[in-house]
Amino acid sequence: MTTIVVVVLLVVLLLAALRLWLTANRLDRLHVRTEAAWAALEGALSRRIVATRAAAAAGAFSGPDADRLRQLTRQADRAGRATRADAENDLSRALSTQPPVKAELAAELLDAGERVALARSFYNDAVRDTRALRAVWFTRLFRLAGRAALPDYFEITDQVSASASERTAARVVLVDERQRVLLFSFTDPQGIPTWFPTGGGVEPGEDLRTAAVRELLEETGLVLAADDLVGPIWRRSAQFVFTGVLYDQTEFYFTACAPPGFEVDIAGFTDVERHSITGYRWFSAADLTSSTDTFYPLELAARLGEVHRALGHEGVAGRMVEIS
Repeated sequence: MTTIVVVVLLVVLLLAALRLWLTANRLDRLHVRTEAAWAALEGALSRRIVATRAAAAAGAFSGPDADRLRQLTRQADRAGRATRADAENDLSRALSTQPPVKAELAAELLDAGERVALARSFYNDAVRDTRALRAVWFTRLFRLAGRAALPDYFEITDQVSASASERTAARVVLVDERQRVLLFSFTDPQGIPTWFPTGGGVEPGEDLRTAAVRELLEETGLVLAADDLVGPIWRRSAQFVFTGVLYDQTEFYFTACAPPGFEVDIAGFTDVERHSITGYRWFSAADLTSSTDTFYPLELAARLGEVHRALGHEGVAGRMVEIS
């Protein structure tokens, strides 16, 4: 009996040690990711400062406005990390009051603003994931964060376009026979992959199901009928910048099963997809929870069970869930 107790204690200790190592390792990678994201954000903010100064030097703004913008860029450039958001917000507000400038100057300012918006989004995603892991009781109990500072969000007004364009998208969470989900990726400003299910914008004259099966065919080569889709099971609202345009997008998520032995064929990619999508991969639930990459929707890992239940026709009563 004593031997059994000793064995059980050893197993428990080994499991605890394994969890300690895995959690500490993941937390360390998240802190590294957050710092890399901050470096990318600083680079994007500096680029906007340079673009603003260049536009002022080229006579894009009136005399008093140009002087004011130069002063604000100096303040933003010299601001420390704790006060950088306030300084950048002052610059954003000043830029938003300026009348349209020449096309060549506007393009550079627009591109710089887009890069700031993207970099800020990825930085805040990294901060969110780091803070979430640090808030877990296991992390706090064993003080796995050590003396590392708790990262703060960076909130500023993105000055990309005057108003957002509304867009509706249909997406498909495609699952294979091993219950893995297919995701595509693009690379964020600090080189970290961001993953998302297949899908895209609904074109004029299409309904959601028609758009979903068309996007699925274009991006994967899989031919499905509209009735092969289950859902929509989720609805998500998102705001993002793409090619200099700010979008307010409403996404509807369907799910479907890939046939056994199915292989992804990306020959149907559009030119935009060829330039923006950097890869694809099948993810298991364990892959999603262990990775420090960014996944959209953000709740995908936690809600993957809903996908499997929907495909098994369990509890699918036409109820659509709002997700983030």
